Order: sequence, then C-alpha cells, then structure tokens
Amino acid sequence: MRLYAPLYEGDSILRPDAAFGEPTVKVFRSPAPAPDLVRSNIQAAAAIETVLDIHALEQLARQQRNAEIARMLKALFKTIGDWFERNDNFERDNFFAASENLSDLEQRQRHFERTGMAHY
Repeated sequence: MRLYAPLYEGDSILRPDAAFGEPTVKVFRSPAPAPDLVRSNIQAAAAIETVLDIHALEQLARQQRNAEIARMLKALFKTIGDWFERNDNFERDNFFAASENLSDLEQRQRHFERTGMAHY
C-alpha cells in the first residue's frame, strides 16, 4: 500500500483523490484511478523510420560542410581576383591620368594598346 502525502484540499493520506471524512472501507473498495498513458500517434511502420541513422547524418553533414567550404573558397578567389583587377585598373588609370595634355593622353593610349603595359 502506498501512502501519499495530501497535496490539495480533499486529498487523503491513503489515496490522492479520496476526500477527507470518507469511510476507510469505501476508500479501499473504490478502484484507484488508472493513469492516462501517453500513446504515440506514430504508426508502427513509420516508427522504424524515426530511428536516427548516424551514418546518414554524418554523410549529410560532410556534404553540407564541403559545399559551404567550396562556396567560401569561390567567394575568396573572386574577391582576390577583383582585388588584382582593381589594382591593374588603378595602375592603368594613374598612367593615363599622368598625361599632361590631350596629345600625351593619345600617345599613352596607343602605347597601352600596343604593349599592354601602363608605363614607358
């Protein structure tokens, strides 16, 4: 026999849902309340699918990690390429900006078109 400490008004020491003042015979003859069992609403066939497949999770994590690293490296190489291109354009623009007049600018443009270099 389990003895429960009374928690609420109306509880007794013998059974949680028995009220004070009831005869002991009535308390022992009445059936104890059955606990509500929590039942899953997952069907038996679907329950097997809910088991974690550690190997598949690791494979998926590796694929996602590799894809993210590839994306980051691609962005890094693009950034570095853009930096070099800006540096080349900066040097070329400075070369053309150093011209003193229009004829010097045309001469520098012809030189750049022939040689591809931004210096004499």
